[in-house]
Amino acid sequence: MKLAKVKVEYSCGTTIDDRVTLDEETGRVHLPPRLQALLHLMEATECSPSFVLEYNGSTLPVTVDTGGLRKIGVPVQPRSRVEQLFNPTKDQRQQNARYLHTLSAASVGGLIGYLHAASTLDLTTVAGAAILASVAIILWYVGFIGMKGE
Repeated sequence: MKLAKVKVEYSCGTTIDDRVTLDEETGRVHLPPRLQALLHLMEATECSPSFVLEYNGSTLPVTVDTGGLRKIGVPVQPRSRVEQLFNPTKDQRQQNARYLHTLSAASVGGLIGYLHAASTLDLTTVAGAAILASVAIILWYVGFIGMKGE
């Protein structure tokens, strides 16, 4: 049994984020009592929700079988390293974006130190400062794009 995150979204805009236990061998999802009670209450007034499970970097649909048991729609398979590299999860994208913001701040610090250490303000110094400023802006912007949510 492993813990996994679930997201239940209703058409009215209500979103429920919670943790459940997942039996990896059978794919059965065990809901905590508070989530079961909330789902039961929402059944009276709302249509069927979107119910997804996040596990091992994948988003899997949760379905209800004929016996009323909740299961994941596809078997849980670890992602390959190539897939992880070219299709990172939301958390990995945010960490990469934070790293780019750190590099951007380091570029600004380098720019200030470079200008302060220059003895004369010649063409080489101006070109180096312009390159560092451009790198800082590009890294900040790419990090900003990476921080966007889904």
